[in-house]
Amino acid sequence: MVVAMVGFMSPAAAWGQHAPAETVTVVMTDMAPFVVNDDGRTKGFYAQIWHEVAASLGVEYEIVWVDTFAEVLPAIADGRADVAVAALAPTAERETIYDFSSAVVTSGPQLGFSDRLDSRPSLLRSMFAPRVLGLFAFALFGLLVLAHAIWLFERNRHHDDGDFDHSYVKGIWDGLWWSTVTATTVGYGDKSPKSFGGRLVALIAMLSSLVLVAGFVSQVTSIMAEDQDGPGIAWLQDVSGPVGVVAGSSFAAFVESQDVAIVEFDTQADVFNAAATGLVDFVISNPFALAALDTSYGITAVDGVLYEEFETFGLVQGSLWREPINQALADLQSSGEIAEIIKDGLN
Repeated sequence: MVVAMVGFMSPAAAWGQHAPAETVTVVMTDMAPFVVNDDGRTKGFYAQIWHEVAASLGVEYEIVWVDTFAEVLPAIADGRADVAVAALAPTAERETIYDFSSAVVTSGPQLGFSDRLDSRPSLLRSMFAPRVLGLFAFALFGLLVLAHAIWLFERNRHHDDGDFDHSYVKGIWDGLWWSTVTATTVGYGDKSPKSFGGRLVALIAMLSSLVLVAGFVSQVTSIMAEDQDGPGIAWLQDVSGPVGVVAGSSFAAFVESQDVAIVEFDTQADVFNAAATGLVDFVISNPFALAALDTSYGITAVDGVLYEEFETFGLVQGSLWREPINQALADLQSSGEIAEIIKDGLN
């Protein structure tokens, strides 16, 4: 455990007879971009927001560093700290043990997948896609209809100059061969209709083939374009493997409640490293973290959070710091300073 002392020259705020002490102990853990311990220098937009809160209250604070996110709130419970500064959501379970400040930011869990899954276009996969197979089945049915139609018109010309056998089985085979050759614009010319009705069927087949070929090309091209945009992940149930999450986070509890397998890691950096090295293909993280770090670890974020939650500072149950901190946060929110700090922290 590392302890750092930060002081302010501003005067202490007056809080009356029930005022808290003018020094507060704050627990933090290294979790970019929220809090970063850069060789003793504290960075990150949550750390900066807390710094502004403390400055507006005119108080000094000590930082107690813990190694993992799961240790942050217990440091309050065991008396090592008064305030927890991290990406904390006031869940129902946590509310029974701790107090929380008003919302610092609105956030929620966001799904991300490794860029390894951003597959390159596959012609073979596209050809066997369900909607292409469905189009193929429809085309085969159409070819059989054309085969029967051409046979009905041409079967009686077999003994004269016709190309289609009079018998049903051989005649339909001749018709299917002809309709397929015609529809695919191959045009061998080894069989051709001689009757008016047969040529009318041929005209319909040739015109229909334009739509058929265009449909196949359109569907295959569309699927290959979708492959370039990623594996089509939109919700937790779309994932095909375990999801990496930070141990002790509200996100971990949520993913488990959705009957999705998880792999818990001590820190957010461990989660992202696991995705980068192939231990997991999917992660659940805060959207601020994904926005700041996704390119560094080769992770693509899925649009939108899975649900919305408010992230706050954690406090000791019944803490006298709660109202002063809330007032300071309200001032920072209304002035736009928190939004500016977050914007700067993500750039």
